[in-house]
Amino acid sequence: MAKRKVVKEFLSKIISAIGNKKGKAAAQKFLQSPEMKKLAQQSAKVANDIQKKLEKDAESGDEKAQNLLNILNSLD
Repeated sequence: MAKRKVVKEFLSKIISAIGNKKGKAAAQKFLQSPEMKKLAQQSAKVANDIQKKLEKDAESGDEKAQNLLNILNSLD
């Protein structure tokens, strides 16, 4: 009885490891797709635009913009 339990645990670990590898490979393919690359470029552009706007507002004396910039810089 104990041997069966050990075999079942062993097989379940092997099957889950195989499943994880296939899942990782599928995720990598999905992330490398042209659609995902395009979305990543668009989000980077929006983030840069927001950063520039905040910097411009902070230079003109907007305290909220300066606070947001400080928070964003502390996250890096």
